[in-house]
Amino acid sequence: MAELERNPVLIVGAGPAGLIAALSLVKQGIPVRIIEKLPTFHASSRGNGAQPRSLEIYRFLGLLDDYLHNATPLLEMRAYKLPGGTEPLKTWRVQEPIPPTPDRPILGNAKIMLGQYRLEGIFRDHLAKHGVQIELATELVHFEQDEHGVTATLKRNGSEIVEARAAYLIGADGAKGVIRKLIGATFVGQTRDEDGQVWADVELEGPAHDYWNLWTQPGRFNVSMRPTGDTPNHFQIGIVGIDFDPVELTDPKKFVKFIEENVRPDFKFLEFKSVTYWKPNIRMVDKLCSGRAFIVGDAAHVHSPTGAQGLNTSVQDSFNLAWKIALVYKGLALPDLLHSYEAERLPVAAQMLAATTALYERLAAYTRAKPGGQPTGSKPGTLQWQNTALTQLEINYRWSPIVFDVDGTGGLDEEALKERAYTGYPGEDVHAGDRAPDAPGLVDASGDETCLHDIFKPTIHTILVFSPEADDTDEQSKSVLQAVQSLPKDVSQVVVLGRQRVPELRDGTAVYHDTKGLAFDAYGVKHDKLTVVAVRPDAYIGAVVRDAQGVKAYFSRILSNV
Repeated sequence: MAELERNPVLIVGAGPAGLIAALSLVKQGIPVRIIEKLPTFHASSRGNGAQPRSLEIYRFLGLLDDYLHNATPLLEMRAYKLPGGTEPLKTWRVQEPIPPTPDRPILGNAKIMLGQYRLEGIFRDHLAKHGVQIELATELVHFEQDEHGVTATLKRNGSEIVEARAAYLIGADGAKGVIRKLIGATFVGQTRDEDGQVWADVELEGPAHDYWNLWTQPGRFNVSMRPTGDTPNHFQIGIVGIDFDPVELTDPKKFVKFIEENVRPDFKFLEFKSVTYWKPNIRMVDKLCSGRAFIVGDAAHVHSPTGAQGLNTSVQDSFNLAWKIALVYKGLALPDLLHSYEAERLPVAAQMLAATTALYERLAAYTRAKPGGQPTGSKPGTLQWQNTALTQLEINYRWSPIVFDVDGTGGLDEEALKERAYTGYPGEDVHAGDRAPDAPGLVDASGDETCLHDIFKPTIHTILVFSPEADDTDEQSKSVLQAVQSLPKDVSQVVVLGRQRVPELRDGTAVYHDTKGLAFDAYGVKHDKLTVVAVRPDAYIGAVVRDAQGVKAYFSRILSNV
């Protein structure tokens, strides 16, 4: 490793995207430095909902137990009649729970709501265990890069200018950040100047604590009050204007007056913890990287909060990027691997943007209903989310230049594959580029039971060898294991799965009996041929192959000198 390569990865922005990038990197032994422009950590709820794919990522990174300890269930919504604001009109679920399955056990988890400031606190606590602290009141104002690294110009405490050297730069500095501009990315899209939203975290007495409360004045606004569960009287309140911009309501006195005059006069406001303003921006970049500089999260895409996709998409950006930077940083992969971050994530962001925009348009149309009508609150396509792609479990990278599937792409070309980047292939067999399914009921020679998602590691590839236990495949199995063992140290682990029994133990392998056949079923192994699946550190399938040559063909796309 070159001397300059030992410099840290500089992460600009200490929101969820930046923190997940940092945690993913330090777990792989990569030094990081995180700077944050704000002088203190924010205390607003912001993005609250966790999608199933995010919960899986938290599990892989060792965060899930802490998340579930603090999170609360998604409450039913209840709409009230105006004027008056006390008579219930309708009670419904904004999203019906989807029952879990063996390959998707995280579905149906009730605890999916946690304020962003508390979530970030969990991430920071885990980073602290690795000796990583956030440098507050420190912003990036400029950077230059060369073939060996990045030289960043930083401003501390509003005035002190210093230079810092980094191996790579990750811009997680949000929609108003500078790194997007510095890499020459264009923020393509639109701003809804006629609309606006004000969100506040408050201590409040009066609203029901067991519902997500909603008041709508047709043609003007929606007001929601959601108990956060942080304290008995903590609510997140949103005033969402349609053809109405409530920007002046960032003043707490005007905010309270608006609620008193338009919702109910009997609520007692005790304390404002934070107030933020958001104008609907629906934008995404045309590029995610330039040389050694990358952008993730809101720096790359902003959109409506309908559908709860923003924070979740940001987390996936970072989880996708980090393992690739780690391999290149260690000298195990060529820099070309980093191009796959943009190739994989841009189509996903584009389709996620389209989905959330469609939800926002339906909400806007609902709110623009003629005055005098009253909302039902459960009208399909308005305040109910029925798009199963919102779970983000269908996101895939089948067109990616670094995935390899011996079974091909089903006759679809690259553009056709990209069109299903977000919605995926529900009900079809998995292929290279898809999320790696879970499977319980794996029993080793000692009788201990585990599942695939407990075996996968966010630091290395997992090579799943599905053994058909036919005599004529034994030599093939040996050659596959030899091919994997020839890879650089600590790049992969091998797991051999048997359909009928625990396979024979070989050096450097873990062996399990797939007692219920769930792993063979989840990965579509239905014929009497050796099947090898390479699962990437981000728990996506990198390859589906049949022999040692296939293993080498895949890793030649990932590693140098294969």
